[in-house]
Amino acid sequence: MTDRPATAAPDWTERVRAVYDRVAPRYDLALSLYPLVGFRAGAYRRHALRALDVRPGHTVLDLGCGTGRNLPPLAQAVGDAGRVVGLDVSSGALAEAHARTRHLPQVDLVQADALTADLGAPDRVLATFSLSMMPDPEAVVARVAGALAPGGRLAVLDFRIPRSWPGLVQTAAFALAAPFGETWEMARRDLRPVVARHVALDADRSFYGGGAYVVAGAGR
Repeated sequence: MTDRPATAAPDWTERVRAVYDRVAPRYDLALSLYPLVGFRAGAYRRHALRALDVRPGHTVLDLGCGTGRNLPPLAQAVGDAGRVVGLDVSSGALAEAHARTRHLPQVDLVQADALTADLGAPDRVLATFSLSMMPDPEAVVARVAGALAPGGRLAVLDFRIPRSWPGLVQTAAFALAAPFGETWEMARRDLRPVVARHVALDADRSFYGGGAYVVAGAGR
C-alpha cells in the first residue's frame, strides 16, 4: 500500500475533472442505487457530519463537494450567520451543486484545486468520497489542517477496497467505482493514517466490512 500520487498531479486533476464533468448529471442517480448492494452512503455521510460537529456561525469548507449532497445539511447547521464553501475542480459537478443550493444564501461554490485554492481559515472541513480521488492526499490534508481556525476540525468519509475481501467481491466493488475515476491504486488506499498524521483523531469508525470509514479530529 502506498500514499504516493497515482500519477502526475496536473494530469490526474484534469482526468478527474473530465470524468466528473461527464458523469455529474447522473451521479446522484448512480449513488441512489448503492443501497441495493448494502452500501448506505447517506448514513455514512450523516455519521461524518455528526463527527464534524458543526455549530451555528461556523465557516465550513466542503472539500471536493461534487454535486453538493453535503451542502444543504451543512447550511442548516451553520445557520444564517455561518458560511459554507463548496470546493471542486469539476464545473459539471458544481453546476449540479448550484441547482441544489441556489436557495441557500450562505453557500458559495468555488471551482479550484485543493492544493492551490485560497482555503481561508475554516472552522470545519469535510471531505466525503473525495480525498481518495486526489493525486496527493497527504499534501491536501497537510494544507487543510494547517489552514484550520483555532479549535477547527476535519472529518473524512471515504471508500476503499480491502485486500481481505474475496477476489470476486473486490472486482465487483471496483466495477462500481471505476466509472467515477477510481484506479486500483486509489481504491486500495487507506487514508486514515494520513489524516491521523495531521489532526488529533477522536473518531474512527468503519462501515461495510471496512469498505467505508469515517475519521475526524481537531487541528493540532
